[in-house]
Amino acid sequence: MFKKDIPYNKLPLLPWNFDYDNKDLLKLALKANSSLAKLNWLSLLIPNVDILISPLLVKESVESNAIENINTTTLKVLQEEALDKNKLSWPEKEVSHYRKSLLSWINKIKKQGWIWYNLLLELQSIIEPNKTWVRKIPWTVIANNFWEILYTPPVWEEVINKLLKNLEDFMNNSLDDIDPLIKMPVIHYQFESIHPFYDWNWRTWRILNIVYLMLSKKLDYPVLFLSEYINKTRTTYYKLFDKTRKSWDFSNFIEYMLNWIIIQSEKTWKKILKINKLMEKTSNQIEELNLDYYKIAKLLFSKPFISVWEFSKDMWFSRQAWTRYISLLENKEIISSIKVWRNKLIFVKDFIKLLD
Repeated sequence: MFKKDIPYNKLPLLPWNFDYDNKDLLKLALKANSSLAKLNWLSLLIPNVDILISPLLVKESVESNAIENINTTTLKVLQEEALDKNKLSWPEKEVSHYRKSLLSWINKIKKQGWIWYNLLLELQSIIEPNKTWVRKIPWTVIANNFWEILYTPPVWEEVINKLLKNLEDFMNNSLDDIDPLIKMPVIHYQFESIHPFYDWNWRTWRILNIVYLMLSKKLDYPVLFLSEYINKTRTTYYKLFDKTRKSWDFSNFIEYMLNWIIIQSEKTWKKILKINKLMEKTSNQIEELNLDYYKIAKLLFSKPFISVWEFSKDMWFSRQAWTRYISLLENKEIISSIKVWRNKLIFVKDFIKLLD
């Protein structure tokens, strides 16, 4: 029997005795699959998908760090990253580090084609270099802000390794006929319940979450993330975890995660359409000025904020030329500028609004 203050060493192995063919869940999963497929297709509309991926990764990193009480803003990170990365303040460094970890792991797993135990340890080593191993000692608990114990995860290395090996088998089993979008919340729940590492378990899972969707051929690019949704529905999220542990019924938690896919997919593909439309509008405005509209528009949308130095370097402009061009673009309200430290950054205002 589950008790919140006793290590849950009897956490059931997957796949549990659960009806994965529940008609209501399958119906919702069908809708989620449709939303995700539309998002995946529309992400290919943008000529350079990095235009979408890079800011989304920053936003996800900011939201993910916020869950760990490391607070900054998407705009601040984007602005500082346009300048000297060695001068990033601590919260922005954490966000930048998390994003690099995410990209590194996604690229590696895409090449390998599956997720295995040692790769989880490797991901953890990127996120937390000083604690690259599973928990070997007890006394880890999940508590609320009032230090009330909500859950005590399994203890002892051999128990945790057994549970992780079972999770690995479940993740990579493509012959079980379980819809990946129904399977994904179960994997999420099980990893969080095992809580295998000393720190940053939630970060590790949130990276694992997007990787699983990509390995399941639901997404070609990392354009859908969980952290923002958790931040907005955090109370519900934790209540559903608690309810699932007591009932051994995944239904409500799966429903919650499927709704996340539907809501965030729609929000993201609407953003993609607006970015695409804005890119066309900006290109047309620049073309009317008899400038190299394709090259300038591509550069302006390659990064949310661009330093004047980088703009002139990439465009091969002389100082006299780039000063004139930037003034012209600003006067026509195609771009705006902001001073950060001693540096001038240029940006497309409506593009920044779409990313925030």
